[in-house]
Amino acid sequence: MFGMRFSPSKCKMSLQDWVASTPELMIGSEVVERVDRFTYLGSFISACGLVCDEISARIQEARLAFTNLRHLWRRRDIRLSTKGRVYCAAVRSILLYGSVKWPVRVEDIRKLLLFYHRCLRNIARISWDHRVSNAVVRKRVLG
Repeated sequence: MFGMRFSPSKCKMSLQDWVASTPELMIGSEVVERVDRFTYLGSFISACGLVCDEISARIQEARLAFTNLRHLWRRRDIRLSTKGRVYCAAVRSILLYGSVKWPVRVEDIRKLLLFYHRCLRNIARISWDHRVSNAVVRKRVLG
């Protein structure tokens, strides 16, 4: 169709809700590889339909971006509101990329919020033992 040709070596197949049988998909005379998870358009797709791996990968990438900006977070001559805007643009956007399509569970949201608030507390230099609520921390950093 439209002159498209599929390369079996570049194709992957993931089965959902196929407990009883394991069918084979053929392109030409070659069998398409069956996998439990794969990357598609920058997101992890798993056979079980959960996004645990995707969320862990997003947190890892956001942590790397946050760490790369640590020189900015340490500076005292830059206003907290400016740091908050940089955080939203450079870190939060990486953390939540593709989240619109995630079927999230309570544990997933808790995991994301934990990372989110740790970053904001780090930016504001507020330790966990200062007994400042997350709402107050968000208000200070994000305005």
